[in-house]
Amino acid sequence: MCGIFCAISEDSHVSCELHSKLNTLLHNRGPDVQHTLAIDNLLLAGNVLWQQGATAQQQPISNDQLVLLFNGDLYNLEAEKEATQSDSTWLMNQLIACHKEEQLLTIFQRIEGPYCLILYNRLQKVLYFCRDALGRNSLIIERQPNSLQLLSTSCHLRQAASMELPPLGLYKLQLDDLQSCVLHPWQDLNKDTSQQLQQLEAAMRWRTKVACAIAPKWLLNAPATTAVSYDLYALVAAAGAEQQQLYDDLLALEQLQQTLQQFAELLQRSVAQRVQHTAPVCSKCTARGSCEHAKICVLFSGGIDCSILALLAHRFVPQHEPIELINVAFERVATAGVAVDSSWQVPDRLTAQQSYEELQRLCPRRQWQLLEVNVTREQLKQQLAGHIHQLIYPLQTVLDESLGCAFWFAANADGRSTARVALLGSGADELFGGYTRHRNAHRRGGNDALQLELQLDWQRIPARNLARDDRVIADCGKTARAPFIEEHVAQFVRSLAPQQRCCYALPEGVGDKLLLRLYGYSLGLRDAVLLKKRAIQFGSRIADKKQQANQISEYLRVVNPES
Repeated sequence: MCGIFCAISEDSHVSCELHSKLNTLLHNRGPDVQHTLAIDNLLLAGNVLWQQGATAQQQPISNDQLVLLFNGDLYNLEAEKEATQSDSTWLMNQLIACHKEEQLLTIFQRIEGPYCLILYNRLQKVLYFCRDALGRNSLIIERQPNSLQLLSTSCHLRQAASMELPPLGLYKLQLDDLQSCVLHPWQDLNKDTSQQLQQLEAAMRWRTKVACAIAPKWLLNAPATTAVSYDLYALVAAAGAEQQQLYDDLLALEQLQQTLQQFAELLQRSVAQRVQHTAPVCSKCTARGSCEHAKICVLFSGGIDCSILALLAHRFVPQHEPIELINVAFERVATAGVAVDSSWQVPDRLTAQQSYEELQRLCPRRQWQLLEVNVTREQLKQQLAGHIHQLIYPLQTVLDESLGCAFWFAANADGRSTARVALLGSGADELFGGYTRHRNAHRRGGNDALQLELQLDWQRIPARNLARDDRVIADCGKTARAPFIEEHVAQFVRSLAPQQRCCYALPEGVGDKLLLRLYGYSLGLRDAVLLKKRAIQFGSRIADKKQQANQISEYLRVVNPES
């Protein structure tokens, strides 16, 4: 993970600068190597968290033609890239070989993984920038009075129009004309993405020309899978009534076995890449050649999503290395006549302890480190007001506040965590129908209504949480990696009909995410597969259910002088 920054001065006589407060935030994201470069009317800065390659690669990378800032991970390049080469070095070499823009677009068509980048062509004075098609990494765009900025995170020091860059495609700017922009979209724009583009144009005060689409192959090609025709509702009706017997009966069916095998292969590959592609030393042993401390952690509520990720990580992390399971609990809000509960036994703590014992039973030789993080209301207030609000910006809702704080305190882990990589279960609910609104949609209009709800959820997942989670977790010197939100995993699951992923004829904790629960059951999980979906803000007790999630947070409001 890296903290990248680019400022374009609109006035050649006014030099851009990187404020010390913002520089600190970028350094938190990339504590291993820092470098800045001023060229033409640009200021570029890179702060690198070493994850891939034999050594940390300084950024920006430049030659006499190109300057590259890259933040992210590239996967599925085993046949093209040596394991000892960093992603940014490999990508720079590919870009240097491009002599036409069509060749440049071809590179973006085939690379996979969570990333964002800024590329400057020194000869043509053209700036390219983008977030990957799933919007997994943060890139904020700001229009300042005399400059345009692109940056991983912002503390909003001056009056500015600021927003998360919509992950619509590859943007192209001529440095001598910041009133217009060219967009090569990942795919043809629809109503929702067209609206995002209009919002960007209004905030940045430019006109956008939509050029030919890049069309990444994984977005367009149907998954290489055998067609499946089962219906969970029909299979459930014919299976045993008891929960364990139900799962046993369903797992004995050939149709489900084929689907689960394909899903298992894709998810295991995704997890393997995300735990094996990291530095050989933990965050506290950078000066050493190797260490036996934990390099991987799982943000751990004990639910089905994170328990599956922990079990799969166990398969690919060296046996002698611990795996951290980080669980966060917040002091209960005091109310009239009710004493503050300081026992920390919030719902997510109880399920985390339960699933931790299950992991110990299934993998007794693994050293599982359950890190229990307890946060008082005073600690929450101080960190939110003094620091975390900057990381959540430019988002401003109560929900963003709750989720952002929960992830920050978990990733920070009171300074006890040594991991460089944090595995998240993000995306599982959107893919497998895990939210109450999915059950309600099915109740209203059956599978057609559910399919529309799932599609809507998937379209808005970048804007709802991914960039925010990236900012708060990266601030703690960790790279957030979400194996469920991998190109081929998502492509395969989304190729299944709703009635092949979930079955709301069964109660909560059984029918929602049924296909995923069956997979967890096949791995040996018994307790976690029967846990109801519980949002982290309620399971950790950071939020009160009486709060309105979409209201503007008072802590976040003060960050934006325009609000």
